[in-house]
Amino acid sequence: MNIDLTDMSLWKKVVIFIVIALCLFLAYFFRCPIPKLMPENEDVIYSPAYGRVMKIKHLKNDTVFIAIFLSPADIHYQFAPINGTVRRVTFDYTGEFQLAYHANKSDENEKCITEIQNRHGVFTIYQIAGFLVRRISNYLEPTKPVVTGERMGLIKFGSRVDMILPRASLLKLEVKEGDRVDGTNTVIGRYM
Repeated sequence: MNIDLTDMSLWKKVVIFIVIALCLFLAYFFRCPIPKLMPENEDVIYSPAYGRVMKIKHLKNDTVFIAIFLSPADIHYQFAPINGTVRRVTFDYTGEFQLAYHANKSDENEKCITEIQNRHGVFTIYQIAGFLVRRISNYLEPTKPVVTGERMGLIKFGSRVDMILPRASLLKLEVKEGDRVDGTNTVIGRYM
């Protein structure tokens, strides 16, 4: 039985290349910028995520809904969009794993719902699992204060972050559908 050592070394090189490429991809995917803590100002709402605004909808109860899609190339950590107190953190494990960029289908996806309250009302942030995602982490604790820019959690692989903002009639939005948002470097809106 003859074994061609040149072929084995080629296979070893291919395997090593694949392993290194996979490690580099995972390091890139799970990168996290240093949280940018903002000054105490409950009138400014920052983006909780890096991605693209896919939907903005004004709801009947003086709230506004904003959906942000995170592609596999985006940072997948989320950050507190406002100062306040964490009112509730709820994991919904009963959902499905539809594609996150399909707004109507992914409403039924597995998610983590965080409520943060300040003088303007209750801000609800949804971390929504996507098709490839099976894990959502949330680092906030109920009844504890939270500062804008504080690391809120992580959704692994393609996903979406939705927000419901109170008192929409007093809120001047600074983003529109299709805009790119870069975490707390982007202002979503300001209360007037």
